[in-house]
Order: sequence, then structure tokens, then C-alpha cells
Amino acid sequence: MDYIIFVLFVLISWGLLFRATKREKRLLGGISAVLGVGFIIGSQIVKLQSGFFTGQSTESSEAVGEWVLPGTVLLGVYLLIAINYRWIRLALTKTAGVKWTFIALDVLFSIAYLFFGYFLLFIIAFLYFPFAP
Repeated sequence: MDYIIFVLFVLISWGLLFRATKREKRLLGGISAVLGVGFIIGSQIVKLQSGFFTGQSTESSEAVGEWVLPGTVLLGVYLLIAINYRWIRLALTKTAGVKWTFIALDVLFSIAYLFFGYFLLFIIAFLYFPFAP
């Protein structure tokens, strides 16, 4: 699951860099590169140290989950901030009526993003942590 999260994060972050200024590309691209590489390398180190690759046990899965869950939250918060930054920056270049339409769409998108983010956290928690007694 951490590979899927990493690939989605890279694709969305890369998409946010289109039509960005050089300064924004360096800032947004640099932060996303550090977060993405730190997330995937950290999850692989935790998998290696917990014995996740040698035998699939509950303890190793929980150790990986304790790394992947906060990492997913961090990547998700960064993406939400980056998306909101890009949309509000786009809205500020438009006329007054269109500006408030873009800002309203941004608020609706943020609410939907948070809803699906909570759902994704439930799925990740269900995959890595045992709920049954």
C-alpha cells in the first residue's frame, strides 16, 4: 500500500508543477521530493527492521503501519496545502465574480478531499492493524 501512496503522491505533485513559476517549481517540487523520498525510504527501512519481508506477522505489519499512517497524513496535508495554494493563486488572477467561484470550488474540493482522506486512513488502518480479537 505504501508504494501506491508514493506513486499517487509523485503523480499529483508532478501535476501541480505544470504552469508554475520557476520559484514555485523549486519550492513545491523540492518539498514534495523530500517528503516523497523520505516516506518511501522510511517505510522500506521499517519493513526491513521489522522483518516484514521475511515473514508476514501481525507485529511487523503493525510496525509498518505505525510509519505509513502518519506518513500518509503528512503527505496528504502537504498535497492539500499545495493544491489550495495553486487554486487560490489562479483565482487571484481572475475577475471578481470568477475569483469567488474558484475560491468556492476550492472550499468544496477541500471538504471532499478531507472526506476521502479520512476514508483512505480507514483503509490503511484496516490493512496494517488487526481489528478482530
